Amino acid sequence: MLKTQFPRLGASLRNRVLSAPLSAQRFYSQDASAGLIKELSSLKDMKEFISKENKVSVVDFYAVWCGPCKALEPIFHKLAEKTPEVQFGRVDVDQASDLATEYGVTAMPTCIFFKDGEKVDTIIGANPPKIVKLIKDYSGIDVTTR
Repeated sequence: MLKTQFPRLGASLRNRVLSAPLSAQRFYSQDASAGLIKELSSLKDMKEFISKENKVSVVDFYAVWCGPCKALEPIFHKLAEKTPEVQFGRVDVDQASDLATEYGVTAMPTCIFFKDGEKVDTIIGANPPKIVKLIKDYSGIDVTTR
């Protein structure tokens, strides 16, 4: 499915995701990718999370019923594994609708990029190649070489 849905996703990253056992492909489970991705449920959590200086933060606004969100989750997890210098967070829009409203999220998935606490970019829809590009643009880290 990922191969057809995300044809421009780097072959190396796509192959790692596709070869992972299904049990490793957590689809928005409670363990949130073994602590690599922080679940954000309040405005206070969000402000704390994005306020770290000299840090790029990527926050995925998702819904558990959203098919593209489920497809993006294992890729988001792999990106979090490969780039520990970048913070990865996620917001369940049904559980934290106030956060979705605060950040103007109207479609899922939406990934918002922050740098030094400021919103710098937004991706609406599941677009892994653009996520990889923006990680490089804002952090200087080329995920495709890791």
